[in-house]
Amino acid sequence: IKSMEDLKGQADKFDGKITGIEASAGETALLKSKMLKAYGLDKEYKVVDSSTPAMLAELKRAYAKKKPIVVPLWSPHWAYNDYKLTKLKDPKGAWGKGDGIHSLARKGFGKDFPEVNKWVKDFKLSEKQLTSLEAEINKSGKGKQQDAVKAWLKKNPGIVDKLAPVKKQSTPAEAKRPVNVAWFPWDEDIAVTFLWKNVLERRGYKFNLKQMDVGPVYTGLSTGDLDVNFDAWLPYTQKSYWDKYKNKVTTLGSWYGPTSLEIAVPSYVKGIKSVEDLKGRAKEFNGKIVGIEGGTGTMDILRKDVVPGYGLDKEYKVVSGSTPAMLAELKRAYAKKEPVAVLLWTPHWAYSKYDLTKLKDPKGLFGKGDTIRTVTSKAFTKQYPQLTKWFKNFKMTEDELGTLEIEINKHGQGHQAAAVSAWVKKHPEVEERMTSP
Repeated sequence: IKSMEDLKGQADKFDGKITGIEASAGETALLKSKMLKAYGLDKEYKVVDSSTPAMLAELKRAYAKKKPIVVPLWSPHWAYNDYKLTKLKDPKGAWGKGDGIHSLARKGFGKDFPEVNKWVKDFKLSEKQLTSLEAEINKSGKGKQQDAVKAWLKKNPGIVDKLAPVKKQSTPAEAKRPVNVAWFPWDEDIAVTFLWKNVLERRGYKFNLKQMDVGPVYTGLSTGDLDVNFDAWLPYTQKSYWDKYKNKVTTLGSWYGPTSLEIAVPSYVKGIKSVEDLKGRAKEFNGKIVGIEGGTGTMDILRKDVVPGYGLDKEYKVVSGSTPAMLAELKRAYAKKEPVAVLLWTPHWAYSKYDLTKLKDPKGLFGKGDTIRTVTSKAFTKQYPQLTKWFKNFKMTEDELGTLEIEINKHGQGHQAAAVSAWVKKHPEVEERMTSP
């Protein structure tokens, strides 16, 4: 049986039925009203309506038992990858002409993204490629499409280079000079510093990492002993340092913002959206707001400005300790679904790990938010023109930064490089964006 015509007189083999899909489908209507009549099959065969999953289940069952079955299908479809099927010819053209599957874009897309526009215009997949990809996704199950695509790409090496050809990047001459990078032991700085180290060392650069405090970093950048730091909180948090050294260092712009300081509570604590809403509910929180290190500027703002400014000083005590202790208390309370109020800031990985409410600060007592900027020595832009371009264009979303911080936190101290490698494999688009030509 190679053609619709060959079905005539063979209805007994198929129990006189064509196992159909949804009765409301246009394909079903066409099959019943036109196809069967066109080939004189309407007296021999009955179309049994069901659903697409039911039809595919029946096809799978019959195929496993090597029993004859006839079903309506369409191309492309993963069934042609999983089973050896014959597409019955339609010499009378009763099915009509086939469509092309097109990519649609908004007006102006081509101007905004000329390279991607060219890739999409040139994009082609063969039926075998598409159906094998569909089959991989179908096999992986709902919610695991990304993993399925990655698995398929491993089985089809070279396809990415064909779909999105990028000129191979040679190692720039500037990479011969090691880059002296200063970093703070803060989550976001650890994350972004080790991310750049991972990406750039695979492109021939060498990073000399130096953990330092804020003051010495600005001093080192101003003298040229240091080349770059990725964690300048400006214009507010590091204002005193910036005012002192701004004529001796260079900023390459912000890669994240705005930052913020806030009190946060778990989202399961209902009716609290603002710091004002904490008033009168101290019993739920055991009369405390869990803070961090007592000597920090953020704790001073919380104690001296925020708590009295909202009239909470008679109800709540600000408990100082350490950042790890605050996070441990948040973790413990969250696991038990107990109310807890903690001092937090954005960006922070806790917002990716837990469902938290950032309490609004309508009086603005926490102050205005900063942007996180890349600051370099004065000579940097001439010494590293390619890095200057990449660093200037660099941006990270809160979700990207939060999930990277979680990965580093999960791997533990001393394993930052392994954590970043694992994260980059899951987010290849970030690396591509960081070093785009």
